[in-house]
Amino acid sequence: MDLQELIGRFLLLFISVMILYFFSNRKDNETINPLIVIVGLCTFSLCYLFTRIEIGVGIGFGLFAIFSILRFRAQTFTINAIVFLFATITLSILDIMYPFEKMEVLLFFQSIIIGFYIIASLIINKKTSKFLNSVDVKISFENKISLENDLIRKSIEEKINIQKFEFKIITINTISNEAEIKVYY
Repeated sequence: MDLQELIGRFLLLFISVMILYFFSNRKDNETINPLIVIVGLCTFSLCYLFTRIEIGVGIGFGLFAIFSILRFRAQTFTINAIVFLFATITLSILDIMYPFEKMEVLLFFQSIIIGFYIIASLIINKKTSKFLNSVDVKISFENKISLENDLIRKSIEEKINIQKFEFKIITINTISNEAEIKVYY
């Protein structure tokens, strides 16, 4: 593989991952950390390295063990982040490992993966993408916490003067009878 082919494959991966990242972060109440993009680029680099050197099975098991430990030590990921991560890893492996002679097949697979990802992203994020702003609100309850949708909505409307909004309960403190709510408007 010459330098021009490697750069072409890398640019194909970079553009694909950026498209996925753009469509992943269209949801207002959930964004993917931009550093996750690096996972796909690192996988691309590792696969390139592994095609150039002879590697034993032990190193493969060692890498698997390291990634397993990292998974249990890291924060939990949302479904959106996991799907993005899996898609970027898949695209990076396809980009570096697929034979250059069959570039049209590679582009077909890339297009299918990105197409399904975009369609699914648009379908899932259709509802929440209309709200561009968010604010955190604390609501105090007099006797006990009530999670009735209408009561919370009324309390939010009293605190901040908006009518069209959605909300998500972040934390509930049963000792002080307070709830922290993220309001999307």
